[in-house]
Amino acid sequence: MDTSSFEARRRHVIKAALDEIRDLDLREQARRGGFDCEDCADGGCRLILTSFGSRIEMEMPSGEISLPPGMDSLSMRVLALRYVKLSCGVPESGEWIAYRDLPGGRFYAATLVPTIEQPLAMLFGGKPGMLGEISRGLGGIAAPFGDEAYVFRPFPRTPLLLVLHWGDEEFAPGSRMLFDRCCSHYLNTDDLKVLATQLAAFLIKRAGAEVEIDNLLWMVE
Repeated sequence: MDTSSFEARRRHVIKAALDEIRDLDLREQARRGGFDCEDCADGGCRLILTSFGSRIEMEMPSGEISLPPGMDSLSMRVLALRYVKLSCGVPESGEWIAYRDLPGGRFYAATLVPTIEQPLAMLFGGKPGMLGEISRGLGGIAAPFGDEAYVFRPFPRTPLLLVLHWGDEEFAPGSRMLFDRCCSHYLNTDDLKVLATQLAAFLIKRAGAEVEIDNLLWMVE
């Protein structure tokens, strides 16, 4: 796809996602989604969503979106807008489930292994502590699972859990990407796969690694 075609597609996708939230009560959506909605002097509002330890800001009704350096991608912009649209007030469950246990997730669950879980295990499994150093830069909070585990919040109520096993002489390193059961109320199952892919991409890029993975759609420009 040439640059002009890509930019045209990018504008179209973002405009479509923006159009879906323009008529919503954004203050009510903010309450339901656990993010902030601030009044602006021009009569509009500013939506502020915590994301990976930083923040995404949206100016409405202009639709201007600001993301932190290194996190700006078409997918993150669209997913943030979809999160605003679908925010429903369902609380976190505290129950971690695999992708296959999300609605309709069983069919594509196996694709997370070669595109997300294996690359992360290969990169971080033999380097104890490296995952923690990078995870904290993305707002990751340590959790008591595996040899290392961190909870990430791409959006306020879509927590993801990455569990790492370092491996030893008998077992190869492994990792699991898990989702709080509430996530499916805020994004659909396909979107949650993209969100998990973004997290993997951010971790790998911040580690300075070049990983060649077949059929992995990074969605990070």
